Amino acid sequence: MRRLAILACLLTVCITASSALIRHWQAGLGCEAWAACGALLPARADASTAAPAENPPTAIRVARLTHRASASAVGLLVAIVALFGWPRFSAGQRWAAAIALADTVFLAWLGRYTPHDLPLVTVANVAGGMVLAGALAWIAASRLGPKAPAHALRRAPHGSPAPRAAAPAILALLLMGLMVFSGTMTSVRGAVDACPQLWCLAGARFEPAAFDPWASGGLQQGGEIGMHLIHRALALAFAATASVAAARAWRGGDSSDRMLAATTAVLIAMQLALGLATAFGVAPLPTATLHNAVAALLASVLAALAASAPRAAAAPRLRAGANPDRFAGT
Repeated sequence: MRRLAILACLLTVCITASSALIRHWQAGLGCEAWAACGALLPARADASTAAPAENPPTAIRVARLTHRASASAVGLLVAIVALFGWPRFSAGQRWAAAIALADTVFLAWLGRYTPHDLPLVTVANVAGGMVLAGALAWIAASRLGPKAPAHALRRAPHGSPAPRAAAPAILALLLMGLMVFSGTMTSVRGAVDACPQLWCLAGARFEPAAFDPWASGGLQQGGEIGMHLIHRALALAFAATASVAAARAWRGGDSSDRMLAATTAVLIAMQLALGLATAFGVAPLPTATLHNAVAALLASVLAALAASAPRAAAAPRLRAGANPDRFAGT
């Protein structure tokens, strides 16, 4: 089941990437900075409309086929993992499997209404993909099932409890949820290129209505800049929290935990670089697509860190009846 869960997780990342490519291309992003890329993925001339172009470039047609094939495969794999793995799953894995099943059904239903002018549809699609990737990674990384031996519980060297990475990893996932929401809303509002510097403080306004997923339409430049600043502040908080989770996993875990920790650090750096490249207009279509894909990978790795976090074994209780001679003469 572990390998099937990993395969389904990777295919979910593929779905996220292909969906992001299609969505950002429909929004009018292109690759003007690179001549070859611009010829392969030109920006849409009718970016103001939500309807798909009649003759999309080859890359977009391939992305649509990839999205459909991957979505079908993930649906089948999730069903197999949940059905055949349920008897051996731990409580956490069962929760993750139930979430993955429900999320798969929800995304299949939501696909009937995609693309849509309502921002809520886009936000739900992106967030649903992240949740599905995280749930599958949790299933794959969980170590302890109902029949796991007691010695499977791990401790750090010298018998001290291993530092737990679960709490900061879960907090980082919650911050990522806020980042996904703010970043998707920024894209939906057409504000991807509103802040091409590191900090665009001049004229920035924070408008709560900008994050209303029930309201469509664009914003004035000040409101667009405010969305960027909020997203970047969340990104810094997320990077710090995820780094703490990675550091704890590195200090207290085994080789697999250290691999997850190193992967987390690399993905954090990539995500920050891709976000800035997208905002600065450096081939925004590929960088925005990769920004979404790396976010799904980060959700997966952080969920795996939380699921595989070392847990100290509980101290055994002393029972007088277990060894009558032990308490003789007291």
